[in-house]
Amino acid sequence: MLTMIIADDESIVRQGLKNIVRWNELGIEVIAEARDGQEAYELCQQLHPDILFTDIRMPLMDGLEVAMKLEEQGSDIRIVLISGAQDFNYAKTALDIKAEGYVLKPVIVDELYEVIRKVVNRIKLERKQQSEMTHLKRQIHEHFPLIRNNFLRNLASGVYVNEASIQNKLQYFQIPIRSDENLLVSTLQIDDYENRVEKMSEEDKQLLIFGVTNIIEEIVTNYNSGISFGMSENEFVQIYHQSALSNRKYTEISAEIALCLKNFLKISVSIGIGRPIDNISLVHTSLEDARLALQYKFYTGHNSILDISDIDILNDTPNEGIVPTDLYEHENRLMGYIKLGDAEGVAETINVIFDHLCSGRSMTVDYVQGVCFEMACIAYRTVQGLGESMDRIAEERSVVLDAIYRKENIADLKSYMANLFGIIAQYFSKKYNQKSAKVIRKIKEIIDQKYSGDISVAKISQEIYLTPNYLSMIFKQDTGETISEYITKVRMEHAKSLLKSTDLKILEIAEKVGYDDPHYFSKAFKKYSGIHPQKHRL
Repeated sequence: MLTMIIADDESIVRQGLKNIVRWNELGIEVIAEARDGQEAYELCQQLHPDILFTDIRMPLMDGLEVAMKLEEQGSDIRIVLISGAQDFNYAKTALDIKAEGYVLKPVIVDELYEVIRKVVNRIKLERKQQSEMTHLKRQIHEHFPLIRNNFLRNLASGVYVNEASIQNKLQYFQIPIRSDENLLVSTLQIDDYENRVEKMSEEDKQLLIFGVTNIIEEIVTNYNSGISFGMSENEFVQIYHQSALSNRKYTEISAEIALCLKNFLKISVSIGIGRPIDNISLVHTSLEDARLALQYKFYTGHNSILDISDIDILNDTPNEGIVPTDLYEHENRLMGYIKLGDAEGVAETINVIFDHLCSGRSMTVDYVQGVCFEMACIAYRTVQGLGESMDRIAEERSVVLDAIYRKENIADLKSYMANLFGIIAQYFSKKYNQKSAKVIRKIKEIIDQKYSGDISVAKISQEIYLTPNYLSMIFKQDTGETISEYITKVRMEHAKSLLKSTDLKILEIAEKVGYDDPHYFSKAFKKYSGIHPQKHRL
């Protein structure tokens, strides 16, 4: 029996709430009443009830203040708030303090029952889950009725088509659905399942699967909405009967399943919802729709609930995204940036490609993954053509292929591809920078040795066996000045030294630093240093 305290500053309201509701039928015992917020808080401290049913507006301390103080202390008391319609907007802050429910005055008994029933079910579910987790090892095999599950799996796979045969099996296995009622199928998957269980022992994996199965079954049973079973290691199917189809109740149930799995097992799940069917022999078609809807998790990401009726699937129209000619153009541009070691260009091109792949979300997952693997293969050939090994720069082809096909959403896939190509581009950037640094050092050595003679970019290029344009480009990029400017600087610095340390004539100094015309030397010196050579001596 759960315990509850009722708090309201009006005695008639407290008595009404206590007497009008058959609390014992809900498994609740009212153990105390409070006239104000302060008394409610003190009673909670003393009696530790399971539920506090409190008005918002009360003397000394209002209901929200009580709830916040209890939350600050880490209390697990469930809070249900009650107040007049005029406080509705104010009461929305109950969401911030994790209130379990909200009831408007005047109280409608059926609505009150529904709110309290949900709170009770959540408490029972949590306690049952905590209790059962200590016994999971012993209960795993006992809680998996294999024959019943095999029937449900075969039914969902379309093996059975005879209605009479299906109805007999439903009765034999005590499955609470009829063969002639309207039904709907949803399917649930644990997000990023392969990575999650990769390092788990088989026992821990089975415990996880059991926990997921148990929580789903509990919630579906509590709602009296249908059945749930495991279709495979990471596919959990729900078949909802007629009562869950009205007002799309199945979406609310799906949301509660996802929330409970997140709270209790700390896992994220995604759910696909199929189309309604009017005959149980068509269960497999609704399941196929649910699986198709779930594929769109690739675009929406983890923790998605996807209804096939809400998805505009363009089966009969061509993809509006990237077309082959565009793709080839982008791939060629991407490979060009890789060759240049341009990481920024690589990132921009990856963004463009994925913007096209995401446009309209009309492309299949297989197509998007295929495009990514094709780009990886082209990159391997490009790198090989440059005399390098992709396996040494990044990862082996098999590892890349496995990574591409294991990504569950397009955001993760884009991040992986951007990182892969970024690593390749950075490798070549570093390689080219190292090569350029050697070339620039050589250029400077030649100039330092031959500045006094007839030296030019063309003559330097002949010694290094590189084109004048290429030499000029990398020198300017690295030093910020042209080769001609550097030659002038070297000559002028030597000229300054000679002017200060010797009595040589201007004509002689000009010749020593590579100028045949002393007048041109004097003009160049003044432009470089701001003064005439003769004044530099003073």
